[in-house]
Amino acid sequence: MTVAVSKAEEALQQQQDELAALEAIYGGDCVVSADRVSCQVYIPDSTHIPSICLRVHLPPDYPISAPPIPELAAPHLSDDVKACVIAELEAQFAAGEVVLYTWVEWLKDQQQLWAPASGPEQPSPDRLDSDAKLAEALQQAEISAQQEASASDERTAHGMAEDLIIHGEPFTEHKSTFQAHLAPATSAEDVEKCMNTLLQHNKIRNATHNILAYRIYVESRDAWLQDYDDDGEDAAGGRLLHLLQILDVKNTVVVVSRWYGGVKLGPARFTHINNAARLLLEKCGCLQSETVTAITPRKKGKRH
Repeated sequence: MTVAVSKAEEALQQQQDELAALEAIYGGDCVVSADRVSCQVYIPDSTHIPSICLRVHLPPDYPISAPPIPELAAPHLSDDVKACVIAELEAQFAAGEVVLYTWVEWLKDQQQLWAPASGPEQPSPDRLDSDAKLAEALQQAEISAQQEASASDERTAHGMAEDLIIHGEPFTEHKSTFQAHLAPATSAEDVEKCMNTLLQHNKIRNATHNILAYRIYVESRDAWLQDYDDDGEDAAGGRLLHLLQILDVKNTVVVVSRWYGGVKLGPARFTHINNAARLLLEKCGCLQSETVTAITPRKKGKRH
């Protein structure tokens, strides 16, 4: 029997999953409130001087329709700079998508916000000039975000229907989070459309790696069209394709997203990537029993 899940329950589940992932990735630098409706993350970490404390409150309808509410605790930053930063964070939210990981990683990239100060703590002309430059940089970031939105619209025009793509449950191992996605594919164009649609999601687009593999049966040639993309995770794509071959998966594209949490996993990462794919394939009943001669096109480069 299928049990209907309300939007409030769906939002709450996504919130709890996201908070658990943040705790796993950032460890003691992430503190979640006892009622699990707010959290704070220290950037770049709690021992750094100076550091930024990102405090976030999660409203009941986040991430379905409402954004999280950010607050910055950073005595070394001016109010104008903090206002610019918060405006940039709010602009990164898209309804239906969790965004806290994206916020934290973006703040970590803005080293000028938490780099050690030189000279006296009181405001100085250099400090004010630095703040002005930061405000200018944030304006440029907003322009870049608008350009990304335009590119996003282009990907949407050449994408796949969302309801054709199935997302697996994410899981975390030693601070790295893995999540598989799959969709039907009967041509290389379908594979490209699937990836374009996945990249519409901020969380997936910001993954450290999106490893891809696919197998398509070409009936007219009684053969398989198959390929893979490591996306920077050396040898992972080939291993994922080998799994599809062993399981005799047919007319399916599989993408496994990995968010690196700072702890190197070594060869174990390949096991987690393939396990994420296998679990979703089994859940969706995508395993086949037929075999035919395989043909493998040229390996692709890193997908951006």
